[in-house]
Amino acid sequence: MVANNTYIMSLINQMLRDLESRDTTDSRPSTLPYNIKVTEEPASKVPLLVWSVLAIFATGGSYLAYQYNKTPLVIFTDNSKKAPIPIGPYETILAVPNAVTNIVPRTEQKVPENTAVQPISVVQQAPAAQTAPAVQVKSPVQPVQVTPEVQVEPEIVYEPSIKNRPSIPKSAPIKQLSAKQQADLLYRQAENNSEDYSAVYKLEQVLKFDPRHLKARLLLAKVLHNQGQISKTADFLDQSLALFPGNLQFVNTRAQLFLQQKKPNDALKTLQGIDLANGSNEIYLSLLAVTYQQLQSFTDAANVYQKLVSVNPEKAENWLGFALTQEKLGNPKFAREAYQQALSKHTLKESVTSYIKQRLVELK
Repeated sequence: MVANNTYIMSLINQMLRDLESRDTTDSRPSTLPYNIKVTEEPASKVPLLVWSVLAIFATGGSYLAYQYNKTPLVIFTDNSKKAPIPIGPYETILAVPNAVTNIVPRTEQKVPENTAVQPISVVQQAPAAQTAPAVQVKSPVQPVQVTPEVQVEPEIVYEPSIKNRPSIPKSAPIKQLSAKQQADLLYRQAENNSEDYSAVYKLEQVLKFDPRHLKARLLLAKVLHNQGQISKTADFLDQSLALFPGNLQFVNTRAQLFLQQKKPNDALKTLQGIDLANGSNEIYLSLLAVTYQQLQSFTDAANVYQKLVSVNPEKAENWLGFALTQEKLGNPKFAREAYQQALSKHTLKESVTSYIKQRLVELK
């Protein structure tokens, strides 16, 4: 019991001593349980030095920010030595941040080299520590790059050079055909299609260009006759004989037309317009002999047929005509010989051959 009291008193005395020692030192920590003592480190002067350096930096940053806001920021380019043009008032830029108005659409336009705008970067001051004195430093406003308006010039389209233009062939000058050339052209067209009814129109146009176009007149007379236009053919032949009175072809054609119309006197008058009784034109002599036969002038007809036989002895029609005139003149011997010559040619029709054979039987 006494021992316990002694032990308790010793603990109380120890606690009192600890309290007295704590009161003597302001910041000495109290004794921890289990009698562990904490030794306090001596106060250091480093925090005071840090606070002084931070204050100096804060003051310098405030001064630099004030100078930066006082002097406007200017953007320079590498290749330009002239005074730069300000981007614009800060009020306009700050009103709508990062907004660019009235920008003209860029065309395909090459940007010259080394003309890129290089803005000057501004280094922001590091913020002071939270434990530093409250010094508000305004960070400089970062400028917004505004692309200046570009005046787009209208693109000039140049015409291709004359050398590259396709060459337009020059039209050949149209040659004016003379009346005779036009007449010849139309005549050739009508000659190639003489059986067409358009041939008459073309031939008439030929004669308008050249009234003395002999071939066109002869062809037109033939075409009109073949088409059965006898009256028109006769009138046309009379007009042609007025222009060409001595033309043998017009004479023969007109005489033949008269014989078809049973007008031997007109045919004889037409044939006697030219003196070819002693000539060698077989067509003319044949028409003349037939004309004399229709006029029953058998002596003149026999003389003309005798001429034809001498001109072309191989033609059976000449021998037949001579035989008929000799029979009419009462010369059966010469008639039989002429009939036999006609049969020997073997060119006559069967009806004519039968008639000749019958006449030979009767003339024996």
